Amino acid sequence: MAFSTPLRGRVLPMPISRVEVTPKQGDGMRDVRGDVVRRQLMADHGIDVAEVRSINGFLIKSAVESEEISKRVDDLFSDPIIEHATTNNLLLASPDHFQNTPDAAITIGFKPGVTDNPGSAAYDGFKTIFSPKNELEDAAISTYQTYVFYGIPENTSVEWIASTLHNNLIQRALVSDSEACQQSLWPALEYPEKPPQVFSPPQPINLEISDEELLELSDSGLLALNLEEMQTIQTHYRDEKIRTARKSVGIVANSPTDVELECLAQTWSEHCKHKIFASKIHHIDKETGEDTVIDSIFKTHIMKPTHDMQNEVDWLLSVFHDNSGVIAWDDEWSICMKAETHNSPSALDPYGGAMTGIVGVNRDILGTGLGARPIANTDVFCFGPPNWEGDLPDNLFHPSRVLRGVHAGVRVGGNESGIPTVNGAIVFDDRYIGKPLVYCGTVGIMPRRLGDGRQSHIKTPSAGDIVYMVGGRVGYDGIHGATFSSLELTEDSPSSAVQIGDPITQKKMLDMVLEARDAGLITCITDNGAGGLSSSIGEMAEYTNGCEIDLAKVPLKQPGLSAWEILVSESQERMTIAVKASDCDAFEAMANLHEVEATPVATFTSSGMFHVKFGTDTVAYLPIDFLHDGVPQLQLESEWQTPVTEPFLPDLLSLDGDADHTSLLLRMLARPNIASKESWVRQYDHEVIAQTAVKPFVGVERDGPGDAGVIAPLHGNPHGIVISCGIVPRYSDLDAGAMAAASIDEAVRNAVCAGVDVDKIAGLDNFCWPDSIESIKTPDGKFKLAQLVRANRELERVCRAYRLPCVSGKDSMKNDYGTGENKISIPPTLLYSVFGDQPDVRFTATSDFKSAGERVYLVGTSKEELGACELAYMLRDSGETPGIGGQVPLLLNPEKNLSTYRALSTAIQNGLVRTAHDCSEGGLAVAAAEMCIGGRLGAEIDIDGTGKSSVWARLWGESLGRFLVGVQPEQETEFIQWMSGHPITYLGVVTKTPTLIISDGYDKLVETGTNVMVESWQKTLDMTGGVV
Repeated sequence: MAFSTPLRGRVLPMPISRVEVTPKQGDGMRDVRGDVVRRQLMADHGIDVAEVRSINGFLIKSAVESEEISKRVDDLFSDPIIEHATTNNLLLASPDHFQNTPDAAITIGFKPGVTDNPGSAAYDGFKTIFSPKNELEDAAISTYQTYVFYGIPENTSVEWIASTLHNNLIQRALVSDSEACQQSLWPALEYPEKPPQVFSPPQPINLEISDEELLELSDSGLLALNLEEMQTIQTHYRDEKIRTARKSVGIVANSPTDVELECLAQTWSEHCKHKIFASKIHHIDKETGEDTVIDSIFKTHIMKPTHDMQNEVDWLLSVFHDNSGVIAWDDEWSICMKAETHNSPSALDPYGGAMTGIVGVNRDILGTGLGARPIANTDVFCFGPPNWEGDLPDNLFHPSRVLRGVHAGVRVGGNESGIPTVNGAIVFDDRYIGKPLVYCGTVGIMPRRLGDGRQSHIKTPSAGDIVYMVGGRVGYDGIHGATFSSLELTEDSPSSAVQIGDPITQKKMLDMVLEARDAGLITCITDNGAGGLSSSIGEMAEYTNGCEIDLAKVPLKQPGLSAWEILVSESQERMTIAVKASDCDAFEAMANLHEVEATPVATFTSSGMFHVKFGTDTVAYLPIDFLHDGVPQLQLESEWQTPVTEPFLPDLLSLDGDADHTSLLLRMLARPNIASKESWVRQYDHEVIAQTAVKPFVGVERDGPGDAGVIAPLHGNPHGIVISCGIVPRYSDLDAGAMAAASIDEAVRNAVCAGVDVDKIAGLDNFCWPDSIESIKTPDGKFKLAQLVRANRELERVCRAYRLPCVSGKDSMKNDYGTGENKISIPPTLLYSVFGDQPDVRFTATSDFKSAGERVYLVGTSKEELGACELAYMLRDSGETPGIGGQVPLLLNPEKNLSTYRALSTAIQNGLVRTAHDCSEGGLAVAAAEMCIGGRLGAEIDIDGTGKSSVWARLWGESLGRFLVGVQPEQETEFIQWMSGHPITYLGVVTKTPTLIISDGYDKLVETGTNVMVESWQKTLDMTGGVV
């Protein structure tokens, strides 16, 4: 950070034109950007600034004269009704716009080479206005923001404020403090010229070195390859047949080029190859005496069960091998879903990393089959506590800042792509401070068959097809993204692994690609994600057994990139698409019409080789089978022993007076894991494309919690899709297997609350785990791997019982920060997502109580299962009880649960139940409170008879398989008959008086007003900090 050079008034003449825009002041006028910063400082840091004003700046690099630009400022850069604008002046120097001298001014802009989406959007408009008269080949626009502060509290450092507003990894900031402002020394960034990039020709890499040197080469080059993998590559280049073949194409015979080594590192990365899930695991259970070998937990516990189910139903169309899982929705349409993680980039740059996550998973849907249209987004985040007050390593952001950045990235990425966000969750735990978890999911739809008769979920490439790179250009951003995500985060993690997505460019590309699909022009498609072109073309080349790429044809953001950088860069907004040679003219014409760049860069062959050229020179020549199947299988050790934890003893708590659990309930409602996230979630667009039937918030004030999202994607047709999720990482502190079972059960129960057809649902398993390979830096690797084994075994058991196929998924296996005693590892975490058929969205249920007199029932049974419950963590954190141990919720008879779920879901579909809510965090007490909050009603509930367990377990326990439902009096008899044979218990009645009363027989446990519960539930995570 540095202070600006003095600028008084006008800027010196230069080939860069400056435009600045600021909101007008006066009655009814509001500076929204400034208010956001003011509220953020209050909400996150308790700093009360009187006023913050904002200026948007544009630095225009163009041959167009400043006078010409000035005439059109109001057409492009500002809205003259609500904004002032000036050209080649600093607004801060104008007393007409800033009459009072501020306490500070901070200007923030991107560093050279960083994606600037507002600048790109402005440049598109600039071209539209000026290109008929001017040559704009070298033109570009860079943007910046200036924040002007009035009334900064004493002892508040301006430099510190600036540090909270920008990310030094990708942005630069200039500061004028009070003294500089008094002297009219205003911060003024100049245009960020990209440093020249010098092209380096491909270099051979000598692998005839010692094992220690092989490992050093892997570490220093961010290859993330272990010794056996490096030795496998070394052996490959010693093969005389390989050497002879290489000589025939003019490439160095006895060693890899840097292009080949980078390509292998990306393709063999943990991120791409899922090596831990594919490993051979020697598993020992020290309690049962089990000693066994598991040959790939993925094939054993995920793939095989799904393939078994695929043989029994006709609606599982595509599983595992494509970018997302595809199921038949009806006779004319298929639906698909994918969820991805973007954890490491989001730790370095929360905004850019998260945006890349959401637009990237959108591309996964577009790259499914021959192309699907994204129709709904989901997001689930895991962060450190937003009110964290402990120490942090210098290069880690405070959890509140990570939350804001990730939220903003996903919000902008989804909203600007025109895709509604319909479901999600936010989880808080101290151990996510080191690396947040950022799950982004997308649901897509595609016609079952195209106009030419091809099934849309089947790719149809042939040798001779031309391969296009479509959309954005290749840049230095995103290099080493796949290998970087395969490593633990450290202070030396590379900034080049960070990208910033451009949803506007991607939206244009999406529309063009779907039009090309419908015209029958596409034979194969995938997205450019991890590993860039090396992975996208390399994976597609498996269909035809070969390809030939010319990297010299790839369009670049900046000249000078080396061949290996072009091949592995993960720059955003790119799809790789194969087209028959006879259709190339039509494909290119369609791309031109949509103003989408489409460049032929490769040809599919049947040579068996991944052949990469740069012009006429061969720079990589790898056998397809070695590229994809040559990575050696890991041999790992797993050892389970139940962790010892101090028990949760709630009876030690001293409760006084009547309704003595009331204060606990209000405290629980304010817990970040339970509290309302409305002020955050409301910023997502839930309504765009007019298909969302059940939104994230429900009830009379539309602020009660929704259990699942429901969409009706065909306008005028009530046929729907349910989307839900489940995530309970707390349980892995006691048993990761129980954690996995609970996550699946929670996702299914949430979907049941919306009336899903339980016989036509599919799931996605997204595992995020700490490093589970035993080593010096991970001495407990055997235990962490045993946790993974138990989780996958439970996943198979529960999914088989629920007839729930896992059609897609993802694992992220290096979620640690640092090394040694200060290492921060996440708790083992499984996000389980469900999507499935909803016969008629007019018959669904929501969590809010509907009317006084509604009968309240518990479906399911409460058990003595208080281990790792949210109440235990709250009381441990406050020092009121010592531990969280005990019996974790178990799913002992999932087959029986499925029968109950089917009965309840069909009762909802038949209109017998309009109110349903799952019991999860906080148990029955919190579920009842949330239902009162949604309906702004009260309830009188008696938990006597809900299970043979203590009052603590019946009120606060989180036993699985349970719902609270509301039934209208006139339908109560039919409901009881419908649910005959299933565990249901009458609890009480909904009251017009807005007071929740919970009793256990004659003992009153809770009595509190609904308005009091609303206040507790909504205040904790109010992102405005209460500032108006």
